[in-house]
Amino acid sequence: MTRRRNPLARRLVAVEEQRDSRRLMHTYRLTDGRTVRLSILDVLGSLHDGFALHGQHPAEPPPDIVRSLALLAPDEHDSMMGRTVRAVAAEWCAAYDEHRPVSLYDDEGADG
Repeated sequence: MTRRRNPLARRLVAVEEQRDSRRLMHTYRLTDGRTVRLSILDVLGSLHDGFALHGQHPAEPPPDIVRSLALLAPDEHDSMMGRTVRAVAAEWCAAYDEHRPVSLYDDEGADG
């Protein structure tokens, strides 16, 4: 009985898919035509960091992942989470570029 070997390319694809599933990778299409693969955990970390900047002047440029998330294609990522990630990232980038504080929500609340 001889064992048939898989071509190297198929084996490499299988290894990459396995690695990506462990890292929770997802493919995102951006408005500038690029496609990027990002870890969902990195996306959530960027969202957390963006919310933490509310009311502050960003001292450092946003990381590349944040610049990419600001360019998420709205028609492909139209869930509540997709809209939230895109909005937070876009506001972070705009605040840094315009030298102003990050403003994610109204501090006065619904009553004020």
